[in-house]
Amino acid sequence: MAELNSPQRWQTLPLVLALLCGFAAYCNSFRGPFIFDDIDAIQNNPGINRNLQNSGQSFPTTLSGRPVLSFTFAADEAIGGMHVEIYHATNLLIHLACGALLFGIICRNLLNQNFWGDRFETSAPWLAGAIAAIWLVHPLNTQAVTYIVQRAESLAALFYLAVIYFLIRDAEKLSLGWKLSAILSCALGMATKESMATTPLVALLYDRTFVAGSFAAAIKKRASLYAGLAVTWAILGAIIFSGARASSVGFSHNISALDYARTQLTVIAHYLYLAIWPQNLTLDYYDWPIARNWLQLGASGWIVALALFFFIAAFWLKPWLGFLGAWFFLTLAPSSSVVPIVTEIAAEQRMYLPLMAIIALVVIGAWALLARVPASRRVASCIIVVVIAIFTARTVMRNAEYRNPQIIWTDNVAQRPLNPRAHFNLGYSLMAQNNPAGAATEFRNALSLAPDYYAAARSLGRALEESGRTKLAEQFYTREIQSFPGFAGEAHVERGRIRASSGDLSGAESDFQAATRSSGNLP
Repeated sequence: MAELNSPQRWQTLPLVLALLCGFAAYCNSFRGPFIFDDIDAIQNNPGINRNLQNSGQSFPTTLSGRPVLSFTFAADEAIGGMHVEIYHATNLLIHLACGALLFGIICRNLLNQNFWGDRFETSAPWLAGAIAAIWLVHPLNTQAVTYIVQRAESLAALFYLAVIYFLIRDAEKLSLGWKLSAILSCALGMATKESMATTPLVALLYDRTFVAGSFAAAIKKRASLYAGLAVTWAILGAIIFSGARASSVGFSHNISALDYARTQLTVIAHYLYLAIWPQNLTLDYYDWPIARNWLQLGASGWIVALALFFFIAAFWLKPWLGFLGAWFFLTLAPSSSVVPIVTEIAAEQRMYLPLMAIIALVVIGAWALLARVPASRRVASCIIVVVIAIFTARTVMRNAEYRNPQIIWTDNVAQRPLNPRAHFNLGYSLMAQNNPAGAATEFRNALSLAPDYYAAARSLGRALEESGRTKLAEQFYTREIQSFPGFAGEAHVERGRIRASSGDLSGAESDFQAATRSSGNLP
């Protein structure tokens, strides 16, 4: 395999340009506040705040069961406290590092003369730079970069890419150091997020496709590497069996494996649409409908299913094409296959790694088709520049939306009007903006969509009170005591406080006594 570090030092220029594009796309993201899951996972999380050595969680959050991820947030807190800029800076550095690894993987792959001959001898660095630049600035990645807590996705991707990169380096020159680096990266990734589960399989597929030529040859030549990668599954298994994520993942939530798999075909179709046309991006898809039968799948879902079978066949007929398909579906598999993630049926950050395969397929495929028409390649180069510019501008705009929670949740409600969680969070942001009347409307909307949404009910009572409608708030708390008996203690406290402020001391005393009897339900 040709070495990348040839005397032609200009080969690093495309990487530098790609990283500059990535920085330009996210340089306005640093002032975006903590939003949504950031609040519980970071701001209100006693497991990381002001204590670097205690990075565990006392309550379930995005960080639960993910020690390496938790450690990075603890380190950020130790360095910068709750100054949001340090968290954004770390996210961007991770994103740029992923882009650099992607460049290295693509460039070294295209310079592999044993597989490609001299087909990409001069164009490899520029093709790799174009793919890395488009991916770095693609608006679909904003959820994994600008939404702070979704560092979970980008950090796991960093380790995922590192495993493949170190495998390539080991294939170029067998070395214990590269093998150990790959195994360590895989172990750290397994302790970062469950999306690392397919890494050993993808590494073996890469070896079989581009290096060894067969599974037997790959395993024989790098048996110690694959044994080490397989051992890292024990880390992931220990985290799963600890039950840290049982509240949101598993088969005990009235969604079967088949229902979830069917639903994910429609979700993946939506992801593909956003990869090509990244408009109407949405922070939360909580209301995504479950496909309970095949009739609910729709044409787009069937197209994704056919694409899956196509890429399986292509793996033997056109190995490189089959590998790109395998990369797409296997990097999605931990979240988008058969294991239900009930709190997040769809999430844009899951396309962070799969998006690489789509961009690589389009760029390299188009370049190969234009191989005999040099003038067309110049046109293609101009198109790539235009795409990068458009995507950069759209990413900058999306980052601006993240800087105001009210704007991003208003947009979310517009995109998903049947999402009760979006209405609740819009109400929450309106409360923060001293607009309790507007917040009350959104909390009512959330309750109308999800009558058992206790957080919305509790917040509605407070919004009514803060907007001056204390009698209505008192009546609401009375209904809340009946509707949510498990949280009656808290409702009694709120109603008692209102009664006390209005001079009804007898009623307030009765409420506080009732709250004392229900003290186990108090927050």
